[in-house]
Order: sequence, then C-alpha cells, then structure tokens
Amino acid sequence: MMPGEPTDAYQWVFWLDDESLIDGSSWASVASDSSAAFIPTKAKTSTISFSSSVALAALENGDAATQTNSQPSFTLKQRNPYDVHVYYSGSNQREKAMLLRSKMKQQFPWMRFYEPKDVPIGPHPLPMWEADFASYDNRVFWGEVCDFIKEEHEDLSVLVHPHSFDGDYADHTENAFWAGDVLELRIQGWKR
Repeated sequence: MMPGEPTDAYQWVFWLDDESLIDGSSWASVASDSSAAFIPTKAKTSTISFSSSVALAALENGDAATQTNSQPSFTLKQRNPYDVHVYYSGSNQREKAMLLRSKMKQQFPWMRFYEPKDVPIGPHPLPMWEADFASYDNRVFWGEVCDFIKEEHEDLSVLVHPHSFDGDYADHTENAFWAGDVLELRIQGWKR
C-alpha cells in the first residue's frame, strides 16, 4: 500500500444536503448528537453527512453506530496531513473552545496548537483556534481525533480538513469533516 491510499474498502465523499443518497445506501451510522453521519453504500462509496435532517433520519431508522476510525481515500500530501479549526462566537463559546483546546492538548500531545484568532481571518467566518497533525506519520490518528471531537465539541462548530492533492477547495468542502454546525467558509473565489 502506498502512503495516502485508503486503509479500507470505502471511499469517503461529502454530502451537503438531504436529497437521495448516491447508489442507494445499505445502512447509516450517525454521531449521537446528530451532527455528523457516515453512510457506507453498496457501491463502496461512503457519504459523510453534515445535514442534521439526514442524521436525524438515520437515527429514526435505528442506525446509531459511529464509524470514523477508517482513513478517507483522498491522497494526502506528505506533510502535515490535517488541520483542525474550532470556531466560537461570544465569550461563553470562547470559554468552551479554550476548554476543548486544553482537553485536546492533553489527549493529543503530538498535535501542534496555534494561538486563538479572536477575529475572523482568511476563509474563516468566525473567531477560532487552530491545531494540526504536525507530521505525515500522524495521519493514522484521524479517526481517533474526529471521534474525540464528536464527543467533546458541545455547541461548537469544528472543521477537520486534509491537505490532499485534490486542492484547497475540495479539502475545505467535500473532503472536510465537521462536528456541530457547518459554517459557510469564505472560499467562493478559490479554484474548484
């Protein structure tokens, strides 16, 4: 297996709305807070859904397992493989974001953490703090980090995006993982 190749039989693709699922899904699994869903299909393609209505529909169908421990199938650049952005608005959310930052520093000491930005910056529509996976070798911790974020994010929006050969636009949209509300990033001018 070459670096960056998928570690399982599924390819991961992003699902933005609650229209019909591609290739007919065979089952769905969602996070317990209904903020993210991973939907493997019969065609060995999977959908990461950040639409609450899709996640809720899956919960109503009794499909409540969570599946984030396998690597997505896009090809990562051999550098820092993933960035994490934790967004906040107001002092209450900032406090929660800093608490999550402390927990992540303790849980994932190999990650690099950057100073919080208390104003929107670049493509980010809200204040946020950022961390990254520091080394290409740490790509194997993607599922563990995403599972931790899903459990701990409370009412915060959290973006985990790769650095892949698909390009920045794809990495911040169809290749991205969100916990909490999906924010509209300021990326309209980015190359698709």
